[in-house]
Amino acid sequence: MPLKDYYQILQVSKNATREEIKKAYRRLAREWHPDVNPDPQASERFREINEAYHILSDDEKRREYDRILQSGDEKSYRDFMEYIQDFLESIWQGVRRAPRAKKGQDIRLKLELSLEEAGFGCEKEIEYERWIDCPDCESLGYKGQVEKIVCHACEGAGRRVSGIFNFPRPCSVCKGRGYIIKNLCPTCGGRGRVAKKARIKVSIPPGTDEGEVLKLVGFGHTGERGGESGDLYLRVVLKPHSVFRKVGKDLHMERFISFPMAVLGGTLKVEGLGGEKLEIFIQPGTECGSTKTIPGKGFPSSSGAGNLVITFRIEVPKEVGPSLRGILEKLAKELGDDGVETRAGLVEKIKNLLPL
Repeated sequence: MPLKDYYQILQVSKNATREEIKKAYRRLAREWHPDVNPDPQASERFREINEAYHILSDDEKRREYDRILQSGDEKSYRDFMEYIQDFLESIWQGVRRAPRAKKGQDIRLKLELSLEEAGFGCEKEIEYERWIDCPDCESLGYKGQVEKIVCHACEGAGRRVSGIFNFPRPCSVCKGRGYIIKNLCPTCGGRGRVAKKARIKVSIPPGTDEGEVLKLVGFGHTGERGGESGDLYLRVVLKPHSVFRKVGKDLHMERFISFPMAVLGGTLKVEGLGGEKLEIFIQPGTECGSTKTIPGKGFPSSSGAGNLVITFRIEVPKEVGPSLRGILEKLAKELGDDGVETRAGLVEKIKNLLPL
């Protein structure tokens, strides 16, 4: 948490008097009040102005803040803000005010897809856990008529002094209410919400790529006290494929061919990502590691599919039968000890050696 310069926020000097701080606060509060300022950042700016004023207008809080600001100690500042945040909330909202509706938290999950599912689209069923209103107490947190007892920690005040800064803050035992509910709901333990498994079907659009995030509005955690539900965010992760390797929009694959085909050329069939059969022409004299690019047969996308890039490898048999061994021995003899031969000559000799 970076240190905030409250003097800069209120546009006053560090030795400003309390009266100067009050005047600056009134001026800025009128300017940035969300009811009169249409700027989208007005609410946050107004909150910062209030935060700065309620710290700098209190001598004790200001002295502690000045000490932290001068030292630049972020840890002390974090502790300072932790103890003062609830106090500030109690000023702006009132600890006795009835709790307001609160939007549920968002849920972020990883969604693993195969290349086929992501490329051509599909429907996936997602199972996850989310908070919902407790069905036994209807999110009240208690069953039947509420039974209250005075909080023993704050003696019903709703605030107490605690922590290293000795600032009054909402009581952590009764959450600032001043009382404790005796007959808590046994199902939710007074939370008013329970965790439940949820299942939804998600439509994956064609051409969905690695790292894309799918947003499902209202499928996050249920809001509190009637607030709207949060959203569900699914970040796409592509699973490794047994045949294809994705590079951008291109798909790369390796295909083994025999030595005679590499020398003589020919055709072979490969299967594309969608299962379609592609007939590939092998150029005579194809070397190990050479590639062939098939336009438009790569990974689908809204801007057009990528390419399919095939890398050829020469298949060398581990075991050979007597007939093939004889052919290879004749070829080796024809090539000579150095094994050097022109391409045209090598092709002709292989043709002559192969049985008709």
